[in-house]
Amino acid sequence: MPGRGANERFKRTRLMILSRVLLVPFIAVMMVCGTLVYYFAVNLRGHVATELSRIADGHCRLIDQFLGELSFQLEFVADSHSFKELSSNGRLEEILSLLQTGSQAFFDLGVFDEHGNHVAYAGPFDLKGKNYSQADWFQAVHNKGIYISDVFKGYRNIPHFVIAVQRREGDATWYLRATVDSMFFNNLVENIRVGKTGEAYLINRRGGFQTPRRSGGALMEIDQDHLIYRSEDNAIASFAANDASGGRHLYATGRLRETDWILVVRQEIGDAYAPLTRAVLIAVAVIVIGGAVVVTMGFFLASGLANQLTIADMEKRQMGSQLIMAGKLAEVGEMSAGIAHEINNPLQIMKSEEALIKEIFKEMEADGTLPDGENIRTVRDSVNQIDLQIDRCKQITQGLLKFARKTEPSIQTIELQPFMREIVGMVERKAYVENIQIIQQFEGELPPLQTDPAQLQQVFLNLLNNAVDALKGKEKGEIRIGAAKQDGALVVSVADNGCGIPEENLEKIFLPFFTTKPVGRGTGLGLSTCYGIIERLGGQITVSSELNAGSVFTVRLPLPGTAQSATAEAAAHEQGGNQ
Repeated sequence: MPGRGANERFKRTRLMILSRVLLVPFIAVMMVCGTLVYYFAVNLRGHVATELSRIADGHCRLIDQFLGELSFQLEFVADSHSFKELSSNGRLEEILSLLQTGSQAFFDLGVFDEHGNHVAYAGPFDLKGKNYSQADWFQAVHNKGIYISDVFKGYRNIPHFVIAVQRREGDATWYLRATVDSMFFNNLVENIRVGKTGEAYLINRRGGFQTPRRSGGALMEIDQDHLIYRSEDNAIASFAANDASGGRHLYATGRLRETDWILVVRQEIGDAYAPLTRAVLIAVAVIVIGGAVVVTMGFFLASGLANQLTIADMEKRQMGSQLIMAGKLAEVGEMSAGIAHEINNPLQIMKSEEALIKEIFKEMEADGTLPDGENIRTVRDSVNQIDLQIDRCKQITQGLLKFARKTEPSIQTIELQPFMREIVGMVERKAYVENIQIIQQFEGELPPLQTDPAQLQQVFLNLLNNAVDALKGKEKGEIRIGAAKQDGALVVSVADNGCGIPEENLEKIFLPFFTTKPVGRGTGLGLSTCYGIIERLGGQITVSSELNAGSVFTVRLPLPGTAQSATAEAAAHEQGGNQ
C-alpha cells in the first residue's frame, strides 16, 4: 500500500531530523550556556564589588569637597573681618545671610573670644553669652587652627556638628564657628541608591553614627558592626561580611580627608547579586526554552515540508485557475466581438425596416388613407416597442464591443476633485428622485492624475449607477465617495448602504454576463468592462460587501512617477501600437 509506505518514510525522515538536528545543538547549547554562566558569575561578582567601591570613592570625594568648601568659606569670612567687625550688632546676621544664599548648609554662626565666651551669635537659638572653654571642639580648634567636630548635643541638646576656625589679632585670639545643617548634610550623605537595599552612612573612629542609617541607627548611637569595617587612608576597602543581626552585606568603606570619619556604603548580598541570580535563571530558562524550541522545530520540520508542498500545490492550482480565467475572458472577448458584429447586421436591417414602416405611416396620414382604429394603434405601439428593443440590443452589442476592444487610451492630466464632482452631477438628479444622498469626502489636497478621463468617467458612472440601483426603495439611502493618497497611489472608494452582495457572488462579480439585477435590467457587462479599463490604466478595483448592509468598491489608481504608472503607460503604448 503506497499510503502506508509514504507514512513510514515520513516517520523515518522525522526521526532522522530529530536525532541530527536536536541532539548535537542541544548539547552544544548546554555547554555554551554553562560556560557563559560560570564566567558571567565570576565577572559579575568582581563588577559588583568594583561598582560599589567606585560609588563609595566618588561619595567620599563629594563629602570631602563639600566640607572643604564650607571650611574655606568660613576661613574667608574670618580672614576678611576683624573680631570687632564680627562682634558688632547685625554684621554676623548679614554674613550668615550671604553664606546661606550660596549654600543652605550653614545653619548658624558664632564668634568666641580666647576664653570661650560666645560674644556674638546669628541663628535661631539663644546661645550668646555661653562659655565653651571646656567643649571638645573648642579645645581641638585651639590646638589645630581649624576643626570639624563629631556630632554632639551641646547647649541646644540636639545632635549637630560644627566647623570652627582660629584667628589671632595681635596678642588676642578669637574663634569663628558655624553649625552645619544636619538635615542638609544627612541628605547629601544618604543620597545613594544602589539596588533596593543599598545605603550610605558615616561613623567616627569610636563607631558612633555621624549620619543616621536607613536600616536602623540613630545619630550618636554606636554601630554594632563598626569593628568589621576596614579602612585605609587613601583607598577604598571592599569586602563581604555578616552584620550583628546575621544578615550578609557587601561593603565598601573609605576614610574622609577632612575629618576622621569613615564612609560606609553597603548592600545586601542577595540584592547585590540579584543580576547574577537572574542571569542563572535566564540561562536555565534559555536552555529549557531553547531545547523545547529545538525539539518543536525538529518535530514539525518534516510536517513543514509537507505543508510547503501543499502550499506549492495550492499556489499551482490557484495560478492555473487564474490562467483559465484569463483564457475564458480572452475567449469571451473574441466571441463577444464576433457576436456583436453578427447581431449588428440584422439589427441595422430591422432598424431600416422599422424606419420604413414609420415613413409609410406618415405618408398614409398625409394622404388621409390611414384608418383610425384599435388595430392601427396596436401596430403603432408594436413598432415603437420594436424600436425600443432594437436600441436595447444596440446598447448590449456596444457593451460587448467595449469589453472586447482594446481602445487606445488618451492620457491626460486631471484633478480628481472637480472630475468627480462633474460625474456626480450626472447622476445627482437620478439619486435625488430616489431620495439618495451623495456625500463626497476628499482627504486634503490630492495630487493630479495622468489617465484617460473618458474611460475613467465610464468606470465611476457605472459604479454610481450600480449604487443607485442597489438603494432603490430604501429609506435614507446614502452613497459615500472618498479619496485619499496612499503609498504612491490615489485610492477612490464608492460605498453604499444598500442591499449588499451575497458572499458566494463576490468572486463572480467582475465576470462578463454575470449580474445580480432582475432579468431585463442588467447585461452583466458593466463591472467586467470597469475591471478591464482599470487594469489597462495600471490600477486595481476590488469590492467588499455585507448582505443588507452595503457594498464598497475601491479603485486604486497609480500616481505619475510610480512603478505602477510607468507600467500602465507602457501597456497603453503597447495596446495603441497593436491597433
